[in-house]
Amino acid sequence: MNWRNFLFGLLCSILILSSVPAYGQEGVSEKKPQNKYTEQYFKEKKEKKNESNSEENNNLVDPQVEEQIILETLSYYYEEDLKVASALVQFYNDSDLYEKTMSLIKEDKVEVMHKIMDIYSSVKDPSDQEVLRDYIERYARSSGDKKAINFLDKNTTQSESESVNIQAVYGTAAGDWAYNNYNKYSLDYPKFSVWGSDCANFVSQAIHVGGSNAMEGTWYIIKKNSVYWEPENADQLNYSWDLSDPSPWISVSQFRKYWVPKSTVHSMSHDYYVENHKSVYGRSIYKGDVVVFHKGVAGWVTIPTHLMIISAYDTVDKDFKLAGHSNERQALPLLTAIYDYSYIEILEIPYDL
Repeated sequence: MNWRNFLFGLLCSILILSSVPAYGQEGVSEKKPQNKYTEQYFKEKKEKKNESNSEENNNLVDPQVEEQIILETLSYYYEEDLKVASALVQFYNDSDLYEKTMSLIKEDKVEVMHKIMDIYSSVKDPSDQEVLRDYIERYARSSGDKKAINFLDKNTTQSESESVNIQAVYGTAAGDWAYNNYNKYSLDYPKFSVWGSDCANFVSQAIHVGGSNAMEGTWYIIKKNSVYWEPENADQLNYSWDLSDPSPWISVSQFRKYWVPKSTVHSMSHDYYVENHKSVYGRSIYKGDVVVFHKGVAGWVTIPTHLMIISAYDTVDKDFKLAGHSNERQALPLLTAIYDYSYIEILEIPYDL
C-alpha cells in the first residue's frame, strides 16, 4: 500500500485507507453509501440540508474536502470493525456480537469494548491485539466510558508513555512561533498548497521548531533536495522529502494516533465546551497545546479532520486562541472555531525542557 498516493489530493489530513472493497450492490453509483456508517452520514446530511451553515469564509477546512475525509474515514472504521466483529464472533461463539460490533448505538459499542478488554490479555499475536485495541481507541473517549478509557491509558507502550510531561507551560515558545508564523512557509519543510493545505505539517513545525521538540519515532520529515518544495503528487513528495508512511507529521489522524498516548487529553463535546469553557480554561492547558477537531456521526462517533495549536489566551472571555493552516488563522477563538464541529480533544503536548 502506498499511503502517500492516497494522502495526495486531500486537505489537511488524509487518513489511512487503501483500496476498500465495496459492500453495496453491484452497479450502484459510487455516490451512494456502501455501508451503514456512511449511510448514517448521508441520512444526517439530508436532515440538515435545510439548516443554515456557517459562512464560507469561516470554514477551517474546505467543506468538500472535509466530506471526503469523513467518508474515507467512515469506510476505514467500517472495514476495521468488520475484522473485530469476525474475531469476536469466533472467540465467543456468539453471532449476536456481530451486529453489536457493527452497531452505531453507543451502548452496543461499549458492550463490545468490554468484551474486548476481557479477552485482550489472552490474545497472543501483537497484530491481533492492535486491531482490537484500535477499536477501543476509535470509540472509548467519545463514548465517555471510563473503563475503556482507563484500559487505553494502561495499555500504551512504554515508548508512548515514558516521556509524558504535564508542564505544558514550556510549549509557550511553540505557541508564540505559531502566532508569528501563521502565514509563513519555511523552505525547510514541504508546502502542501496543491494538496489543499498543511495544517498537520504546520502544527508539527510549531512543536518542533518553536517548541524545540526533537523529531523521533515516526514523527519526522527530512528534506532530501530542493526540487519539489511544493509537491504536486506522492512521487514528488518522495523525491524531495523523507517521511514515514503513513506520517504523523502531515496527517491529522496519524498525528492524533502518535501524540494522544504521549499527552494528557481533554476530550469534550461541542456543547460541553461552549457551556463550560471558563472551567476548561482553568485546567493545565497552555500555549503550544493542540486542539483536534472532530466531525460527528450518530450523535457520538467522531472523526478527526483538523488540527490547530493554541497561540494566545482570551483572558476576558476565558477562551483559547488558535493558529493554524488550511484557511490561515493567527488567533482564532476556540469558541468560534468549534462552531461546525461536534467534538474536540485538547492535547497537552509534552515538550522537551
